[in-house]
This record gives sequence, structure tokens and C-alpha cells, in this order.
Amino acid sequence: MAQGLKAQYPQGQFWTPELRINPAFTGVMQAKWRLKENYRNQTYESGLHVKWNTVSADIKKEITKEVGGYGLKMTESSGNTFGFGIMDDRRMSDTSNAEYIADYFSLAYHRALKNGASIGIGVQPGYMRNANENKFDLNAGLLWGQGMVTCWQEDQYFKNQIGVSMYNILSNWQDSSFLPGREIQVHAGFLIDKPEQFNIVANGYYRYNGTSEFAVGAYVLFFPIVHYAFYDRARLGLHYRSTNHLSWSAGLRLYGRGKKTLTLDGTISYDMPMKFMDFESPYKNAFEIGIVITSFEKCWSLGKCK
Repeated sequence: MAQGLKAQYPQGQFWTPELRINPAFTGVMQAKWRLKENYRNQTYESGLHVKWNTVSADIKKEITKEVGGYGLKMTESSGNTFGFGIMDDRRMSDTSNAEYIADYFSLAYHRALKNGASIGIGVQPGYMRNANENKFDLNAGLLWGQGMVTCWQEDQYFKNQIGVSMYNILSNWQDSSFLPGREIQVHAGFLIDKPEQFNIVANGYYRYNGTSEFAVGAYVLFFPIVHYAFYDRARLGLHYRSTNHLSWSAGLRLYGRGKKTLTLDGTISYDMPMKFMDFESPYKNAFEIGIVITSFEKCWSLGKCK
């Protein structure tokens, strides 16, 4: 059973913690800082429960430049940024053989390109450990984006974004211990901006760690015509996972009354087994909760605030 547990990616496609899917996401946000919590509880046919908990925090440091001259010098953003973060990723289970803890420091650099594009690179040195083994670990990733999205970046940072990352680089593909083995992850998301009061984000994810796993689907972002005092949009999502599950998700963003405020963005999902298909799922079902807390400055616009 423990070897089977290793093969399961801990988070669902709809709300993957950014620093767990690609280190290059570190510092990619409109705000200056972000705190994120993700919890997943996965149930197997045997009744065994495996729980994942990922906590991350990151900040953004903009690189500025001076423009003008002769007493009219001004400081403005160059579009290039550094990101700094930390992440705690751990797995808990009914059996201690399936448990581990991993802590990382995350660093990324993002460079603005022409036509609103951006490319970023990130690295995560860290330390994995369980009851039997301790190991230095290293993750790295690349991210390309086109067309920055503002105000609701908890769902999609660029109108088009593609990334690739490698986790547990110093491990084997199928690690002999109960610590995670090496894995490659590829992810992509595309904003479909057509209707007046909602947008659609189509996205997909592929992971290889000796065996392959993928997820593909979309979620819909609903925007009220007027931005209310405490919330301004909700989301509904549906993804198919190659584990023979449909992942349903729903969420809402809340914030304070002032123009400069904090936001609390929460989403919950459920992996429902597709029992009508002649395919054995590696686990029975799972539910997941994601929360993001960040600073926010309202756009005060009647549009979709982007």
C-alpha cells in the first residue's frame, strides 16, 4: 500500500498550491505577499486515510529603475521581480510508514519580455525526512506567461501560462524509501474571455514519476455586475483526473470594506470516482480545502476588475 501512496499526487488540479507545482510561481502575484494553506484527505478502498497538508508563504520584491533627468527623475517598476518564499509539505496517514515532512526555501526571478510576456525561473532547496531517513532535496522550474491578469490572480496569473518543473531532483524515479521520488510536472492554463459576467479558464496538468498521471478541465469565474462590499466573484470547476475521478470544486473570495484590505479566498473540492467506467481507481475518493490570505487594493470598477 505504501508504494501505491507514493504514486498519488497530493493536490487536485483546481487549486494546486503554486509552490508545490512549480517553484517559478514564487512571488508571482499582484500583492506584495501571500499566505496559502491546502489540506487534502484521500480515502482508499481498504478504509485507509492519507492526509496532505501544504502551507506556503511568499513575498514579491520589485526591481525599480530611475527615469528622466535634470531634476525630474522618477522611480518606476522595470517589470522584473524577485520572489522569496517558504513551504512546508507533509503527509499524514493511519500508518506511520506513509508519513513524511519536507521543508523548503523558495527563490524565483521573473523577467518582463516584450508584448506583455514574462518568463521566470525558480529553485527550492529543502530537506525531506521521515521516521527512517533524512535527505537534502532540490526542486526547480520554469514559467512562461502572456498578459498579466490583475485583481483575481488566485485563479490564473496570466491569460496564457505554461510551466514545467522537476521535484525531488536528487532522488530516483521510484525511490526505495517512503520519501517521494523524482517527478516532472507540466501545467498550462488559458483564459477564455468572452461573456460579460463570467470568464472560463481551461487548464491541464501532467505528472511523471515513473508512471504518468494527468488532469484536464475548466472552471468558471462568476462576476457580479456591481462589486459588493465583501465579495466580488465566485468559481465553479470540473476536472477529469486519469485516476478515473471527476474533481468538482467551488469557491468564493471575501474581503474587507476599505479600498486597501485583506482577502480570504477559499475553495473546496471533491474527487468523485467514475464507477460506471471499467477502470479501477487507485483510491476511493478525496476532498480538499484551499485558503489564500493576501493584501488587496480594490479597483473600484464596474467591470470584471482585470
